[in-house]
Amino acid sequence: MKHICLSILLGLALVTGAAQARELKPYQGGATPPLALKDIAGNLHKLEDYRGRVILVNFWASWCPPCRAEMPSMERLKEKLAGKPFTILAVDMGETPDVVSAYIKTVHTDFAVLLDSDGHTLKNWKVFAFPTSYVIDATGKIRYALFGSTEWDEADTLQKISDLLPTATP
Repeated sequence: MKHICLSILLGLALVTGAAQARELKPYQGGATPPLALKDIAGNLHKLEDYRGRVILVNFWASWCPPCRAEMPSMERLKEKLAGKPFTILAVDMGETPDVVSAYIKTVHTDFAVLLDSDGHTLKNWKVFAFPTSYVIDATGKIRYALFGSTEWDEADTLQKISDLLPTATP
């Protein structure tokens, strides 16, 4: 009986933890690591080039089911924030450009998909699970982190990101 109760409590803890991991949480880490990667077309994207914009940096892979599941909601988020200073940089981990291109064509996204073929950026950002995402404010500071997938266009997530958008001054 003792083992059954312990198993139930452990199971509840895991389920609760998994549910919590799906929300954007305030980031408690250090400085924003550098990011300079090429996209599928060979264009270089540097994080500092996006200063003044809110950036969603999403680490993913096409073989990762949760990564694939959240891609459409990332596209919807981009559409909801169209015309605002917001950018998505989706960093694919270790796959060839051909594999990534083929997958992107099936999900119809048009945000920047960057290639980290050697895993260098993965190490710099200390990514240990897929998907892992960071929301960076307009000053370049990581404000939120998410380890796991989410529906990026849900109201709470959209509000947290919208609150970071810079406002024009008169």
